[in-house]
Amino acid sequence: MPKGENPSQVTVLLRLLCGGYLIYLACSLFASAAGGLVFYIAAGVFALVGAALIVYTLRGVLRSRSRGTEEPVEEASPLPEDADETDGKE
Repeated sequence: MPKGENPSQVTVLLRLLCGGYLIYLACSLFASAAGGLVFYIAAGVFALVGAALIVYTLRGVLRSRSRGTEEPVEEASPLPEDADETDGKE
């Protein structure tokens, strides 16, 4: 994707879901960190990356909306009325 383009809605949704899941994993690791220091470090890294992903994505969405560069939703063009009468044969 070129630098000036906005990410699609699917991309934004996936980024937000991944960030939320990383934060969820971090909370789970903190709750059951019986393994010691390594689990605490991993949980901290997951939490930071997840939070950064959410903040970065939301900041980009808010920026694009404030500039008014959000992609317009195009409606599907209606089928010609006589499309069902002809099968492409004359």
